[in-house]
Amino acid sequence: MITFLTRSAAALAAVVGLGAGAPSGAPVPPAGPKLYIVNQSAASITVVDQMKLTVDTVLDLKTMGFTGNAKPHHVVVEKDGSYWYVSMIGDGRVVKFDRNNKVVGQVRMETPGLLAIDPMHDSLYVGRSMTAVNPPKSLAVIKRSDFTMVEEQEIQVARPHALLATRDGKWVHTASLAENRIASVETATGHVTLTTLSGTTRSLVQFAQSPDGKTMVVGGEISNSLLIFDLTKAPPFVPVAEIPLAGKPWDPMFSADGKTVFVTLFGGNGVAVVDVKHRKVLRTITGDLAQPYDLILRKDGKMLFVVNQNTGALKPGESAHDHMPGMAGMANMNPSDGWLSIIDVKKGKVVKTLMLGTGPTGMGAAGAR
Repeated sequence: MITFLTRSAAALAAVVGLGAGAPSGAPVPPAGPKLYIVNQSAASITVVDQMKLTVDTVLDLKTMGFTGNAKPHHVVVEKDGSYWYVSMIGDGRVVKFDRNNKVVGQVRMETPGLLAIDPMHDSLYVGRSMTAVNPPKSLAVIKRSDFTMVEEQEIQVARPHALLATRDGKWVHTASLAENRIASVETATGHVTLTTLSGTTRSLVQFAQSPDGKTMVVGGEISNSLLIFDLTKAPPFVPVAEIPLAGKPWDPMFSADGKTVFVTLFGGNGVAVVDVKHRKVLRTITGDLAQPYDLILRKDGKMLFVVNQNTGALKPGESAHDHMPGMAGMANMNPSDGWLSIIDVKKGKVVKTLMLGTGPTGMGAAGAR
C-alpha cells in the first residue's frame, strides 16, 4: 500500500525546495530549456537545447560511476527543471540528477522501466522494463525529496509498462504488455482496481493525458489502434473510442489545447497526428524517421522532438517489443546510432536532425507531460 501520499503540492514545494540549486524567481537559463535523451546501448545521455536546437552536452555514464551496461531507459524532469530522474535497467537503479547534471541520489530496484512524477505528492513511480520477460508485478514508489524507496506496490498485472500519474494525484495507472489489463492504484489508499479490455490483444505501450486531465490515450502496438479513455470516471475503464492506427503506435503526446494527439509509429516510420474529438487521423508525418520511439512537444507547440532508434525495419509479424536493443532477437545485431528528428509542426516536416548514441529510448523535459 502506498502510505505517504498526503502532502499537498505546496507542502511538497517547501520540503523538496522546488527550484533547489537556483534561487526563487531565477530566470530561465539563457541557453533555453533542456531535453534529456538516454542512449540505452551507449550508456550515455544527450542533453539538447530546445531553443537553439543543438546538442548541449553528452554525459558518459561510465565516467560517473555506472557500468557500460547501465542501459539508461527513461527520463522525467521536475516541472521547474531543478531535478531529473533516469531509470537504468542494466545497473538496476533509478538515479536523481540536479540541474547541473550531478548525481544526487540513487535507489536500487529490479528492472526499472518507465517513470512518472506525481504532480501533487512527493512521489516518483517506476514501472518495469519491457526487456524483462517476467518482471515483478509491482510498481516502485520513491520519495523524491530524500530519494528513498518507500515500497514496491503490488499491481497484479504481468509485464507492467505504460505508466501515468493523473494530474490530480489521485491515481496511478499502469498497463500490461502481455495482457489486456490496466491496473489503477488509488494513491490515498493503495487500493488497486483492474480493468480488463475485451477483444483482441493490444499490448499497451504508453499513456498520455490531456492538459485538463480529463482524457487518456494509449497505443496498442499489436492491435494497431489508439484507445481513448474518459478520466473523469473512476476505473474500471471502458474505452470511449478505439481508432485504427497502423504502424505500431508507440508513444503519444497531447497538444497544449488538448485537441490533437501526436503518436510515434514505430513500425511505420512516421508520426500520426490524431484529431481527438472527431476520432480520426489528420495526417502522418514521414521522412527522416526510423523506428521512432519517444516524443516531446516543445512548450510553444512549434517544434516536435522525436527520438529514432534506427534499429532496422521490422520483419512481417514481428513485435516492436522484440525489436528493441537488449531483446533476445537483437542479440547478434550491432546497433547503429539513432538520431533526434525535429519537426516543424506547422509545416509538418522534419527540419533538422541531431545524432544521438546507440539505442536511444526515453526523453524528458521540464513540464513536458
